[in-house]
Amino acid sequence: MPHKTRKYLLAPLIYTAAILLLFEEWLWNASKRVLARLPLIPFVARLESWISNFSPYAALAVFLLPSLLLLPVKILALLSIAHGHPTLGLAVVIAAKVLGTALVARLYALTQKALLSLPWFVRCRNAVLRFKDRMIGQLRATQAWQQIEAGVAAFAAMRRQWWEALRQRWQNGNGQGNRLARMIRKYAARRRDRN
Repeated sequence: MPHKTRKYLLAPLIYTAAILLLFEEWLWNASKRVLARLPLIPFVARLESWISNFSPYAALAVFLLPSLLLLPVKILALLSIAHGHPTLGLAVVIAAKVLGTALVARLYALTQKALLSLPWFVRCRNAVLRFKDRMIGQLRATQAWQQIEAGVAAFAAMRRQWWEALRQRWQNGNGQGNRLARMIRKYAARRRDRN
């Protein structure tokens, strides 16, 4: 098969993989931020302290455990889809993906020091990160992606302008808007006085 034909046939797969990797990266970072607040709970703080002191292979087992535990759930979801319940199956797959990624991200943050003491783990991790960066780089180099990024940036700028105009109208408004703002402020002041 000629190189150009193979390139065009593989392009949709590469871009799909890159989009999935971008989603995974966003989910990883978002879940890390959310789960970083959990140590405020004393039991969770003790559990995380205990996990962060594991030996490298115990840390590896804890790191891989959520993926292994969620595998049967994903298989059951696929069976549900195959037996005529696509919505339920898809909801279970998405929920398992979100929860699994969140848990793995937190466990990786806790066990990273121990895991990075294993040379073969570092090599595997670096290979995965290089692959991910290459796929995402190919996606970002496309004209379609650049148009999407320009559209998102334009939408964000428009949203900021709209919010600023709304805020200005709220502060300097006249008529109904100004009266409503005064009523809300009075109500909030009364609530504060009661407390």
